[in-house]
Order: sequence, then structure tokens, then C-alpha cells
Amino acid sequence: MWRKLVIASLLVGITAGLAGAAVSEPTAGQVVARFQTLVGAKLVVDRRSTYPEHYTALGVVQSIGNIGRYGRFTVWVVTSGSEEDVTQLLADPHTGQLGTPGAASIYWEQGMTIGGDRYWLAKKRYGTNLVLWWYGTERKVDARFKRLHRALLAIAADS
Repeated sequence: MWRKLVIASLLVGITAGLAGAAVSEPTAGQVVARFQTLVGAKLVVDRRSTYPEHYTALGVVQSIGNIGRYGRFTVWVVTSGSEEDVTQLLADPHTGQLGTPGAASIYWEQGMTIGGDRYWLAKKRYGTNLVLWWYGTERKVDARFKRLHRALLAIAADS
């Protein structure tokens, strides 16, 4: 009887370990494909913002239609598997500190463009390796953010 209990315990531990290992992080290609399926827009790699072996920056082509529908944003796909890279994308760039998120787990940051226009940057994490940066004129989300939010929730849940 004792032997059966030990074997059963080992099998439960192995099964739990395998189930945990089955969780995967979406690749940039998978995010692009799933995003297009969900919202009908194609994400493209922003090569200037991508940091190879750390993260890939994705965004839509900046057209009047896309800006009207989604606003200005970047989806970061952390490819290094490093929690430090995720934290760096969410942290305050001036202090390097993560800070405390606001409502809906959004990290807010105020900035100014080269032209002197003020903006608010909403940073939000999805799953283990996706981070959204969404730029707005006020410190609040709108329908454009919510469209992205729903798509990224679905993408993170599929992984």
C-alpha cells in the first residue's frame, strides 16, 4: 500500500510539472497572426525600437484609419524570457523604478513630444511576456485602448 501511495504521489508531481511546462509565451509571429484574426489589422515589426534577444516592438501602420481605431501604441513581445525586461518596459524611465500601477493595473507616465505637446502613456502587462504602451492626450483610457485591451487579453489567454 505504501509503495502505491509513493508512486501515485510521484505521478501527480510529474503531471503537475508537465502541465506547468505546457504554458508558453507567444512569439512575435503568433501575436501578429492572432491580432490580425481578432481585429483585422496587421501588426508590423518596428525595427528601430526592437532590441534583439530581449524584445520585439510591434505596431500598426500609422494611417488615419488605424490611429482613429486604435490610437498610437506599441505592443512589446519580450523574447528573452526575462522578468527584468518586462519590468524595464513598465518602469518609469527617469527613476528606473516600477512604481505602483493605477486602476486596471495600468502604469501611467506623462511626457512631452519634441514639438512640446504633452501626452499620457498607459503601460499594461498581458500574460508573461506582452506589454502594451498606448499614448493618449488624457490620463484615461478610451474605446481605442479597450479594443487593444480585449485583443491582448485573448492573445495572452491563448498562450
